[in-house]
Amino acid sequence: MHNCDRRQIGLCVQLQQEVWSFAIKAGRIMSKITTYQEAEEYVLSIPQFTQKNTWEQTRDFYEFLGKPGQSSRIIHVAGTNGKGSVCAYMDSCLREGGYSVGMFTSPHLITVRERIRLNGEVISQTDFLQTLLELKERLREYRRKLTDKGKKYHPAFFEWLFFMNMLYAERNSPQVIILETGLGGRLDATNVIDFPAACVITPVSLDHMEYLGDTCEQIAKEKAGIIKQGSRVIYSAMRRECEKVISRKATECGCSCRKVTKGQEMGFNLKHKGIDFSFYSRYYGYIPMSLTTKALYQTENAALALVALEEAGFDLSPETMQRGVMNCCWEGRMEEIDPGIFLDGAHNRDGIEAFLETVERDGCQGERWLLFSVVSDKEYDRMTAQITDAGLFQRICTAPLENARGLGQEQLEVLFAGDKVRVFENVPRALEEICALRGEKDIVYVAGSLYLVGQVRACFTGGSNSQ
Repeated sequence: MHNCDRRQIGLCVQLQQEVWSFAIKAGRIMSKITTYQEAEEYVLSIPQFTQKNTWEQTRDFYEFLGKPGQSSRIIHVAGTNGKGSVCAYMDSCLREGGYSVGMFTSPHLITVRERIRLNGEVISQTDFLQTLLELKERLREYRRKLTDKGKKYHPAFFEWLFFMNMLYAERNSPQVIILETGLGGRLDATNVIDFPAACVITPVSLDHMEYLGDTCEQIAKEKAGIIKQGSRVIYSAMRRECEKVISRKATECGCSCRKVTKGQEMGFNLKHKGIDFSFYSRYYGYIPMSLTTKALYQTENAALALVALEEAGFDLSPETMQRGVMNCCWEGRMEEIDPGIFLDGAHNRDGIEAFLETVERDGCQGERWLLFSVVSDKEYDRMTAQITDAGLFQRICTAPLENARGLGQEQLEVLFAGDKVRVFENVPRALEEICALRGEKDIVYVAGSLYLVGQVRACFTGGSNSQ
């Protein structure tokens, strides 16, 4: 055996020992959890001591828990862009129709509790703690069962929150649970469910290629992995090669399949604080709709949500759909957090394209500012090229994120070369400068990463976790 092989083996053994040493320490911490703050601290520390589990391991533990949440009707949502918005529109419309609804989404902007909601409300600190302690006890029971087999298991970060969501839902018995996948779909933790009432797939594009594949077809195949025997499949119009993958998978599973085209929503009128458009319902014909957002892409997300609810057999009147769409607010998606300051979660090529389409039609009478930052595993060079080529912003500011994945200050300086671009040492400092210098008629946009949106949102809301 070569010396380099011995060194590599030694490093692997050392790393494994460190991981399990941290896990043992975390186990001691977990045994002492008595407050919400301790519970949150534990959940946020999970990535430091866990490794990714196989889908089979995740399913085995879910089955050990008794498949919580399966008594509710489940709507499963996958895709690249728009998943959270589609979930939010479905949630709002169902609640307007009198249904009780649980919803699991990711990522969060300020508090991890945002990922778990019941009837529009983020899980409370008390319920978060109670659910975590319940999951902790069940995990102990499961580990005792595994001891005889010589195996070890701890849910990864996303799995842990998914299990908490399903236990919380089981305790509250909502009529409907809306689940958003994390990455992909086929091997996603949420895909352990058995019989979704509907499988909804938003537009697929190149993102997370290191995990999902290098082509749109490969990524579409992963997203289509949520389709199960006998489900109803509803998907957005997208690249033809992706549509073929989805329809083929639906056919293999014996599923009804419906594509939502741009003709489903038409005739939009951009107003000062929102958008009017018409939605075509299979049962009621064209229905006038109003959105309380300036994001043009939300007309497509709202239409997909409404078609999915119709296909899944939910009986919603035109008035209910209108109220649900109008009353829906999804944080960080062209959200006006302060007069003239908009937050948008655009964080890949297609997202930036949709973001720029809305900016171009904003009717700005002053200057446009952009506060931009990005994480290192995105196609940031293409994203910045899209922004500069559009020529819509008179002033561009950038700053590194409070996240290990974010580009550093020096990298951002190289990324944006030009006199009108200013690089700050951190996001709060950049935001302070923008707010001090912008004119009365100027519009400020924040985009490039949901981590950035969360940081800026926390600056305006105080980062409150008091619910």
